Amino acid sequence: MARLNVYVPDDLAEAARSRGLNVSALTQAAITGELERTSISGWLDSLPPIRGSVDHDAVIAALDGARDEFGR
Repeated sequence: MARLNVYVPDDLAEAARSRGLNVSALTQAAITGELERTSISGWLDSLPPIRGSVDHDAVIAALDGARDEFGR
């Protein structure tokens, strides 16, 4: 496992220590979350632009149809 140095403000480090937080686990979760978020953003950015527009009533009708189809 790689070892990293992470710098945080003194008050943040003290607050984490005083609450007994696992800073390593929190850091791993934050990095994982950011990687997932940017991966999704990248995927969305790669999609072709939406052409034209869909009016509100058509969207509501499609949602109602899907709800009826799936019994919700």
